[in-house]
Amino acid sequence: MVSDESSVYMDFKRQPKLIRSALEDLLPFNTWDFVEQFYSLIEWVNGSSSLLESNDCVFNAVEDNRDQQYLYAKKCSARLMILFRDIPENCQEKSINWLMNNIQSMASSMKPGFNTGAIGLSQSPTCYLALGDKPDSGGMGHQVTLNFFAYGNNEQDCYESMKDVLKIAQHALLRVNMRIKNGEVDALYR
Repeated sequence: MVSDESSVYMDFKRQPKLIRSALEDLLPFNTWDFVEQFYSLIEWVNGSSSLLESNDCVFNAVEDNRDQQYLYAKKCSARLMILFRDIPENCQEKSINWLMNNIQSMASSMKPGFNTGAIGLSQSPTCYLALGDKPDSGGMGHQVTLNFFAYGNNEQDCYESMKDVLKIAQHALLRVNMRIKNGEVDALYR
């Protein structure tokens, strides 16, 4: 956001109505069903029943597929960055690893025969200024980046696959959220 003045942070927890109008990557694709699924995912993750929140998302339209692992002519991709709402939790390596492992476990068990999409997980280093911005007082931690990939022989196939990928991600995150509510993250430190 520092290098691109057109990028502005919006707190979707406080302004959920902006989700459907402010995500410029999705606006040109509003006629496709996957966009409604993406909005639903972002609305839920930033809604009152979630113990997670999102901080960034991107959508990349259909392009030629150069990934030899997936033998389809086309692909599209997206990204969603999530974090614990309990900000200090994002600075605990055990908690971030727990979150990644649980998302992976839940997502991979959802639709085992699904072969036209994938979810990649990674950690992105983050300084949580809410914990202080002075030397030795800031909160160095991570966010979890979910990279979504969908494949097909044409645009329609790709966007149908993206809808499935996003649905799988949302169901996985719902299950992870329930585990957080049940105290599984807290149990890591007992």
